[in-house]
Amino acid sequence: MPISPQTRDFMVRGVLYLLAMCIPIGVSQAWNKPDIALLGALGALFALFIAPRYTPLPRVLCIGAGGLLVCLAAAVGVFTQGNNNLALIPLVIFSWIAALPRPDQAYLSLVVKNMAAAALLTHFGLTNSLSSAGVFMSGLALGATLSVLGIPFGSGQGHGASPFEEFRDFMSGAVNDHLYGVAVPLTVLLCTLAARNLNFSHPAWVGLTVLFVMHSDGATELRRIRDRALGTVLGVAAAAPVVFNIQAPLPLAGCIALVALFIPYAQAGHYMQFSFIITFSVLLLVDMAMLTTGGDISLLGWRLIDTILACGGVLVANLTLRLLARAKQQTANKQS
Repeated sequence: MPISPQTRDFMVRGVLYLLAMCIPIGVSQAWNKPDIALLGALGALFALFIAPRYTPLPRVLCIGAGGLLVCLAAAVGVFTQGNNNLALIPLVIFSWIAALPRPDQAYLSLVVKNMAAAALLTHFGLTNSLSSAGVFMSGLALGATLSVLGIPFGSGQGHGASPFEEFRDFMSGAVNDHLYGVAVPLTVLLCTLAARNLNFSHPAWVGLTVLFVMHSDGATELRRIRDRALGTVLGVAAAAPVVFNIQAPLPLAGCIALVALFIPYAQAGHYMQFSFIITFSVLLLVDMAMLTTGGDISLLGWRLIDTILACGGVLVANLTLRLLARAKQQTANKQS
């Protein structure tokens, strides 16, 4: 029985994601540098996430441009370290820009969201050196190479606008509703401040969760809140026994490789599964990077708390936007 093009695409990209995760882990073990496993894998994943489904040159150019923008945003986060109030300025700016691209402008949206993520993570000290940027860019180069190598095997031409067309439309005014553009940075800001004042372990995670869960379509956003919460809970539940019982890098790498195969399927509209895979993988990558210091078991509980606060903030924002839209519609009906 012949394999359908979609199944073939899922299989090829699943192998690419597996290699993107496992090659940095292998290099980190060979060189005894744990940070390569985390930052290198994240760089390779980012490259595959944003890679446009077009010919090699546009892929490499768009991946490289996205990586440079993320590193520039990370540099902003480094300059704001030690001043939490100053960090709010780039946080609000990046979150506002991230809210502008429409759902069909996937490349722009993902790049700007990761720029905000980089600025937040470096500000809170999770990555803050030139060597870290070098490792991330090396992972990015790996992801770009894998993306190009996958073209002959079925990971080729895609559908929809190219990143260049997205940018042209974006500059022509094809953006989300301005009210939504205000709601996103405001929600990110308030949730991050709440996490900071409540002495959360990593306040940045809360803001990042808000940024990736919020959606310009209200119904889609409500499903994302549900799916993100369930996916995170399941991801933490699955990672907990692994982190508690496995203290060797190779079995951890095997678990990461297994779930990486299913990333393409999860990306195709299965947000709960995607949240599960990313939560599970990141927790194991962070734990692997910190094995020499006993791992990071405490991160498991904090991820649940972060998600609850962030999804609660998104829910409040969603309901507020719905009420404002309803009031606006009623006013328009009365005037007509």
